[in-house]
Amino acid sequence: RVMEESGYKAKDLEIINRKRLVFIIDECHRNTFGEMLANIKNTFPNAMFFGFTGTPIHDENKKRMNTTTDVFGNELHRYSIADGIRDKNVLGFDPTMVLTYKDQDIREAVALNRAKAKDLSEIFEDPAKQEVYYTYMDPSKVPMAGYENEDGKYIKGIEDDLPAAQYDREEHREMVLKDIRTNWIRLSRNGKFHAIFATGSIPEAIEYYRLFRDQVPELKAAALFDPSIDHNPGGIFKEDGLLEILSDYNDRYDVHFTIPTFAAYKKDVSLRLAHKKPYTGIERDPSKQVDILIVVDQMLTGFDSKWVNTLYLDKILRYEGLIQAFSRTNRLFGKNEKPFGIIRYYRKPHTMKRNVEDAFRLYSGERPYGVFVSKLEEHLKKLNEVYESIASLFRATGFEDFEELPDDTAAKRKFAQLFKELNTCLDSATIQGFHWDKQEYPFEGDDGKTETVVVALDETTWLSLALRYKELFSPGGKNGGQ
Repeated sequence: RVMEESGYKAKDLEIINRKRLVFIIDECHRNTFGEMLANIKNTFPNAMFFGFTGTPIHDENKKRMNTTTDVFGNELHRYSIADGIRDKNVLGFDPTMVLTYKDQDIREAVALNRAKAKDLSEIFEDPAKQEVYYTYMDPSKVPMAGYENEDGKYIKGIEDDLPAAQYDREEHREMVLKDIRTNWIRLSRNGKFHAIFATGSIPEAIEYYRLFRDQVPELKAAALFDPSIDHNPGGIFKEDGLLEILSDYNDRYDVHFTIPTFAAYKKDVSLRLAHKKPYTGIERDPSKQVDILIVVDQMLTGFDSKWVNTLYLDKILRYEGLIQAFSRTNRLFGKNEKPFGIIRYYRKPHTMKRNVEDAFRLYSGERPYGVFVSKLEEHLKKLNEVYESIASLFRATGFEDFEELPDDTAAKRKFAQLFKELNTCLDSATIQGFHWDKQEYPFEGDDGKTETVVVALDETTWLSLALRYKELFSPGGKNGGQ
């Protein structure tokens, strides 16, 4: 019937159905749980259907009580994100939880609310309220994020009691903005790479856009979301926001997009982010780039750009949505310049940390290989370890001050290998916050104890080693050309 309404006659369908038909559906975790696919299957009952997706729908995240297996049949082959990272087809991730409120403050607010008390003075006047208050103040009894117990029952955490309004506050948005601004140069490699910033709603996207425009004008921000305008009370706010976003974009890049040509605007933004025609080579002209793209749902799946290395999240994601969004950052570029995709999340951060673990467990197995990169502490420890190996090598050959290369060819080869490893550690550590003017880095362990890592080399030593490494490949150098 659907085909007939589109101009096909019953005879046409009969002829088509006598053919050997194969439908291949990419990104089949999307839009395959409604009527469209069912109508296609009913129209072509003898056709073969293949689905491709990096994030199939499982029992844990069913859509309309169905999984991808229910729709397409059993898996023929599985190649997980962990496999892609292992085979160096995509990068791993460096997710970071950023607190815009102190855990203790959040916990106390929830504890007081649960105890139905305005302040501590009320707590100590009522033993029943006091018991409730101290229950919620105890992390061993009420964790920050909820969890499922062994019986499959969900146990609520502190963040489950936070209303949405907790994150629709100026102080929260200001802290998010401060984190992005403070770390921008380091994470973007001085503007070389771009970022996507995902918000929880269109009004929030507009609010953030205005904050970036007014408070962080050095970053070229753009925004993308569903442009349709309805006549509810929020329609005027959305329309005004769209007009501002398009007007600012037109003025900055000398283009002429309007709400009716929003699709062309979206395409233009995506081409800029990907450095594709007509924007090939814009890395040499930063004025033509988009530094940070603010979105709600768009561009979080299906969009690929090796020039995007960071995802900022002020929204809650789970399972396939989380994996898809993270994967906007992990396209290969260069091992040293882009060693991993960077993720920073702000809203209900402990809940998001749990969601990250759940999602990668579902899509990569219990022990996902290399999905999450080492943190700064591990990189600095490895940096010290490799440096000590280099120092031992030079000491053994009588050049412990690094002023000259060893004479022995085998020692030179070993130094080349170790220096590359040292450089990789240094690049990763730098992105995660290391800088030469700070040699001591304290880290708090899970047991609450603090361990300090002291970096074993300084910048002068590093420059000496870098010069020795360069001499390995300099035929005219004193020790080069061997």
